[in-house]
Amino acid sequence: MASKIEDVVASLVSSAPPGELSQAATDLGALLSGRANQSIINTALESYATEEGAIVAGNYVISKHSKLAGSTKYIDYVSGKAFNVDLKANKVLDVEDHNVSDKVSSISYFDSLVKALNQYGEDHFPSLYAFNVIPDGSDLHIIIVGQRVNPDNFYTGQWRSHYVVSQGKDTINGDVSLDIHYYEDGNVRLTFGEKLKDTTVSENASAIVNAIDEFESTTSMTIVGKFEELNQKSFKNLRRLLPVTRSKIQWGKAIGNYRLGSDVVNKK
Repeated sequence: MASKIEDVVASLVSSAPPGELSQAATDLGALLSGRANQSIINTALESYATEEGAIVAGNYVISKHSKLAGSTKYIDYVSGKAFNVDLKANKVLDVEDHNVSDKVSSISYFDSLVKALNQYGEDHFPSLYAFNVIPDGSDLHIIIVGQRVNPDNFYTGQWRSHYVVSQGKDTINGDVSLDIHYYEDGNVRLTFGEKLKDTTVSENASAIVNAIDEFESTTSMTIVGKFEELNQKSFKNLRRLLPVTRSKIQWGKAIGNYRLGSDVVNKK
């Protein structure tokens, strides 16, 4: 049974915005000294990253599906490499060649799928982009991660997709998750998720990537629609409720410095 400290650390790690996992680990390390607590932090980092699928060192995507059996290493089937990860430093370590032919040889379209996914990234992801294609029995996992990290302008964002192609059944299903964090003079977080139910698809690279493209394009339009709805309805209604001060509120100051805050604090 997990201890209370393990539960707290796991919860804090899982709530870290995309691209800020290493900073969260550093902050936790400053709060929790001792080798045992550092081990708890490392375990929480790896558990979260592998469960969700994470981009490491800008080139590799790790997942519980790509873990090398009986080892601490992960396999990148796209490059044919195996490696350890340091999630605190966002680095890969001990990189070595790994023979993946025994798993990918049965997938006649594997190479063309990798090529098509590379092109898909160039067409749709202007910033950091990586993916992994993972054979797993009769299933083929496709994990895509697009990320933009811009601390100078106070925002991070991540688009993560996970698809499963069921070979022999000619179907694809999966999900998309979006996570954006904006923290200039405030702290705003947007999360969004959408699922792709079983959809018939031919077992070839072009058909699979076209199915992904169609679903993600539709999802993108849904997100734009949600933004417009928020702006035209929820945010507009909120603006009507807020008082017009004609001055910028300094959120870093004590709320008691403002008249409204003083009224609330002093009211008995």
